[in-house]
Amino acid sequence: MRSLSLTISLCLAASVALAGARAASAQDAPEPLKVGFGGALLGSLASYGLSNLYGIEFAIHKANEAGGVLGRQIELVMEDDSCEPALASSAATKLATQGIRLVLGHTCSGATHTALSVYGGNAIVISSSATDIALTDSGDNPLFFRTTPRDDAQSSLQVRLIRSKGFKKIAILHDKGDYGKSLAELADAALKADPDSGIEVVLLEGVTSGQVSYDAIVARLKDSGADAVIWGGYYNDASKLALNMRDRQVAAVIIGADGLYDDRFLSMGGGAVEGSFATGQSDISESEAAREALDYHRRNHTEETGTYFFYAAAAAQALFAAVEKAGSAEDLELIKKHLTEDTADTVLGPVRFDAKGDLIGAGFKLYEVKDGKFAEVTL
Repeated sequence: MRSLSLTISLCLAASVALAGARAASAQDAPEPLKVGFGGALLGSLASYGLSNLYGIEFAIHKANEAGGVLGRQIELVMEDDSCEPALASSAATKLATQGIRLVLGHTCSGATHTALSVYGGNAIVISSSATDIALTDSGDNPLFFRTTPRDDAQSSLQVRLIRSKGFKKIAILHDKGDYGKSLAELADAALKADPDSGIEVVLLEGVTSGQVSYDAIVARLKDSGADAVIWGGYYNDASKLALNMRDRQVAAVIIGADGLYDDRFLSMGGGAVEGSFATGQSDISESEAAREALDYHRRNHTEETGTYFFYAAAAAQALFAAVEKAGSAEDLELIKKHLTEDTADTVLGPVRFDAKGDLIGAGFKLYEVKDGKFAEVTL
């Protein structure tokens, strides 16, 4: 989880595409296998999309070095959606009109919902960061898969934290987006499922993302007497919220999900986010496969990998393995069959998806901001 450079990442993606194209242009070489990437490359949440891109780069490098997929070098075609649903529609349309039927992405849940409606079941899509449970529970997206755990796993951890810390008055705020609203609703339902717990939801409200100041909602928060705030949304808004809370001397603890598990939350919020909590994906950086991926990245880039590096690499590796086993990049149902019935070796270890498209065995960890860093918390 680090801030990433847009310029470096755009050069990175271009180099991946050029490497595949050059290999494919050799005499008698087959056409490259084009794989799409849809995600946030611009905007306030670009660090998420760029982290995905770095992981995908490693997976493509490793696959191409081994001869590609089905004997074809992989070429990455990327489109920015800035985590905005309207832009996701455009990005997905551009990929679809190029005939791309294998897509890695999208980054954010709201954008992913929109993109999937554009693909219309004509592409295998694997995300490493879209966590909204409806993406798989609705049954509307039978060719969608994800390597990230789901939002219900995050809300469960948040409720366990609240009980273990003895918080009694909880405010739940969200940014009105698919991801944030889903997190808020799950947390609200989980807290209210035990009416005898003594825990009270004193404020439940959606706020407009991107505001310069959150003074109005912070005033209501102060009046509510909340001792903890569950935030459904991303770090850009949460860091501003924390700063406003500090200015108004509101001592409630912020509890967020993986949308806060990013170093930009720390750098933007500074001391105001000290003591905050966030759920996030497990740190697997010490495994042999992870070290190989990190070594490759550090040889080629000065930037850190970002939050979703390993999970994006695993998404790509699982996709490439399923296509190889299917013997076709066009038979989407057969590719789906191999994603759900076979295990693929990835930087996360062996992975397989359930019938809904969720990663089997996936879970989140809980982290606290201590001395300006994320430290894992055991409940």
